[in-house]
Amino acid sequence: MNKNLIINYIQKITKEDIQKYISKENIQHTKEEIDLIYKSIKNDYNEILNNFQNYITKQKNKLNPILYNKIIENYNKYKKFIE
Repeated sequence: MNKNLIINYIQKITKEDIQKYISKENIQHTKEEIDLIYKSIKNDYNEILNNFQNYITKQKNKLNPILYNKIIENYNKYKKFIE
């Protein structure tokens, strides 16, 4: 059930949503990082939901360290809702 809610949200998410959240958190980012996050969420959500650690490790060199760590922090904070 929870995965279905997440999938429904993923279908509606926009690059602007991602950019607003990251800006609200005061994390510096590039357009390329926003594009990467957006494409990852839209195209690879199954892999992210099923094997987050492996997936995020592959993205480590593509994201600035602060943004990378924030993604991991948020995943750990909210993963209980998808298990």
